[in-house]
Amino acid sequence: MENRNVLVCVTGQLSCERLIVAGARFAAASEGTLYVLHVARAGNRVLGYANEAEALEYLLGVSVSHGADMMVIKNDDVIGTIARQAREHGVGVLVAGRAADYKGWDMLDELKLRIPDVEFEIL
Repeated sequence: MENRNVLVCVTGQLSCERLIVAGARFAAASEGTLYVLHVARAGNRVLGYANEAEALEYLLGVSVSHGADMMVIKNDDVIGTIARQAREHGVGVLVAGRAADYKGWDMLDELKLRIPDVEFEIL
């Protein structure tokens, strides 16, 4: 497998640990660098709800334990920010979660249009 960097997109939820673990496997298999990204909308507090601070701190620990750099960026343009980070870090694989009740078009579908050369692993 070619050397491909991996970007894992996380929310402020503990369950995103599984995304980081999966991203670490992809990065190891392709000998790429692992990046973890959380984008907070500028209009909201960076830590939008009660347990988000603890969850992001926990996810930072998980990221570090898997050799990843974790970025937290505040920007209203979530899709544009993710696409920009993917391009700036030479990402070949993007790992993200999708709601179990997914029924149609969402942010990830829009993101695929913006960075068509990136492989998506939706868990």
